[in-house]
Amino acid sequence: MYEFEKYLPKIKQKFPNYRFSWEILTDLMLEHTARKPYWLDIGAGANVLIEEQPGAEFGVGLDVEKPEKCFTDLKSAYCVASIYNIPLADNTFDFITSRYTFEHLEYPQKAFTEVVRVMKPGGTFIMQTTNVLNPLLFAARFIPFPIKKVILKKIFKDNPSGIFKTHYKINTPSAVVSLANINRIKKDLILEELILNEDILCQRKLLFTLTFQMYKLIRLFGADSLMGNIIAVFKKRMVKQADV
Repeated sequence: MYEFEKYLPKIKQKFPNYRFSWEILTDLMLEHTARKPYWLDIGAGANVLIEEQPGAEFGVGLDVEKPEKCFTDLKSAYCVASIYNIPLADNTFDFITSRYTFEHLEYPQKAFTEVVRVMKPGGTFIMQTTNVLNPLLFAARFIPFPIKKVILKKIFKDNPSGIFKTHYKINTPSAVVSLANINRIKKDLILEELILNEDILCQRKLLFTLTFQMYKLIRLFGADSLMGNIIAVFKKRMVKQADV
């Protein structure tokens, strides 16, 4: 159970301007859903993001399997498919999100190609993923996957990270920039913003203590590159007449 009432005052006392990654992501999503976009959420799980951030003209959740309890309504739908082969038309979506999915991909460049294909020119892609340079995440990689899966399911009931095997092919700030450069050279996708953030976890006292102290050390030494969350904002270039 989250205990924000217990831990938040301590966080704000020490770091008045602190923001959780979900707060940053929510602001970014609200900025785009206010424009009434066609929205695709990749790795949607139960379609929670689309349910919690209404406003899009139409929202589609995509994942490799559909949970038994899954949100859909007249303005949303669900697509069961692989990110490597999205069965949707070219240039369909104004806005695409992916939260804690790319750390599970063996071929992130192939996934990026599909994201670019289904996104309209001028569209935005927001990707949130983990940073393997983070000491706690690095240490967790030595825990056998079956054990890690059980632990994470108990701690994070609505967090997909760790449920599927991780490959971490694009999980450092420099790797994200490099992948963006490949797509920029191909004139497909431009990296507009790279946000590094460390979440202080409030689910358990031990987790809070570990992550709070980690954040203090990161701030003390100015080691932002070790923060556990990467949020990248990409823009698909507009088609110029010369390109047609």
